[in-house]
Amino acid sequence: MPLHACRGKSLPSGLLVAALVLAVLPFAAIAQSVEETGTVRLIGWAGFQFTTPVTTTSGTISVDAAPSYGAAFNLAFGPELDLELLWTLSPTHAHYLSTAGVATSGTNHLNISYFQLGLTKSIRCGDFECFGDFTLGAVLLSPGAILLSSGERLNVQDTWQAAFTFGAGIRFFLVQQLAVVLQARLLVPVYITGGGFYAGSGGTVLVIGAGVPCVEGAFTAGLVLAL
Repeated sequence: MPLHACRGKSLPSGLLVAALVLAVLPFAAIAQSVEETGTVRLIGWAGFQFTTPVTTTSGTISVDAAPSYGAAFNLAFGPELDLELLWTLSPTHAHYLSTAGVATSGTNHLNISYFQLGLTKSIRCGDFECFGDFTLGAVLLSPGAILLSSGERLNVQDTWQAAFTFGAGIRFFLVQQLAVVLQARLLVPVYITGGGFYAGSGGTVLVIGAGVPCVEGAFTAGLVLAL
């Protein structure tokens, strides 16, 4: 069915859990060093998000550009370094075009939600603060019912995939505790095709086969409240 094609191969839940645990371990070690007096920042934003087309063996899936919303919880553990917990949502629509050049589905509703944990590096200069961040986590694809050109209506289950993001922006401080933030972010879902442990005389390694079906970009504006 069309939206299953855009996801590539199904992601084994065990491999997703293992990959996310390995990705979060460094952040868990960092969190132990957070001081009780660390600054807390609450961030909210809205903007616009676009997605590159997804090419499959049977056709191409296009995802409409759509509004994007998000929030983040930042906890400082250094003068210019924050631990960041991030969530974004983009309610959009997807369209499937077969290799025969015929649209095999109508407009299908699709919610794209990212759940991420990462680091933010900031550089303060007067009333301005430039920053960049990198996060790891997962993306949840929540499609609505698919309406085929034949009139058939199909229900599709939600799908979780691994994902990462990186972005940059600038904060303009109105007062010490309140700032306006402008940022751009790339969001990248990743599908995992398989993996395993390999042992030899040189040691043991974990190998994971993965691919990137598409890249998403978001441009947003919001507010930062420092507590």
